[in-house]
Amino acid sequence: MTVRTVRGQAALAAIVALSCAACVSPQKKLEAQQERDPQYQYQKAVVCMQATLPDEAIKYLNRAVSLDPRHFLSYNLFGLAYIVKGDFPKAAASLEKCLEIKPDFSEAYNNLGTVYQELGQADKAEASFKKAFEIDQHYNASYNLAKMNFERGKLEPALEYVGKSLQKYPRSLLAWNLQGLILDTQGRTDEAISSYQQALKIVPNEENVNFNLAVAHFRRGDKARVKEILDRVLAATKNEELRRRVRDLLEKLRVPRPAP
Repeated sequence: MTVRTVRGQAALAAIVALSCAACVSPQKKLEAQQERDPQYQYQKAVVCMQATLPDEAIKYLNRAVSLDPRHFLSYNLFGLAYIVKGDFPKAAASLEKCLEIKPDFSEAYNNLGTVYQELGQADKAEASFKKAFEIDQHYNASYNLAKMNFERGKLEPALEYVGKSLQKYPRSLLAWNLQGLILDTQGRTDEAISSYQQALKIVPNEENVNFNLAVAHFRRGDKARVKEILDRVLAATKNEELRRRVRDLLEKLRVPRPAP
């Protein structure tokens, strides 16, 4: 090998090394920039929450708020992470901090209402849901208000709120099911059946909705339809409480109903 060849190879190696360094450097710069970006840390926390890893999410959220103490999205996600962990006082504090920074953030008001419910503070929960609904007709807030009113026996306000929830988000299985329960309680069985059927268009095999549909058909005296639905639910469900309710209703099918 000649001296010229050795020098040529050395020069080529130096060029290749320089080229690789030029490629890696921008990537490292980008990574460094991302590590200093609170939104990037927040997005990593979102991924952790999607994977049901609240403790990991909290680590990234701590980084986010250390970079930007007014990153309101991070405080909202803190609240959700603490809800998953069952630490409702910390969830409330995080969401309240979020709303100090961003007072018109309806999602945080709705989440805070849920936390207040868990803490047994019904009046504060209702006020938070109403605030979320007032801001932008938040469909989860109107659903939660409908549910609260239904549980209190206030059927007309419950029906009004659930209707508003469905106007905003017509693919809510929970809202269609709740509307069915309200209508059935009011004695509007045919309308309740229609509402349950709308819910089952979204999730056809949802067991509780199918059971509620069977109950509505039972009120109409359609025994064949009731048995068909209940047999299907009983074959599919592993929920022991639901299995008990199904068997109880099947037993009622065998007992002659008194004349009206």
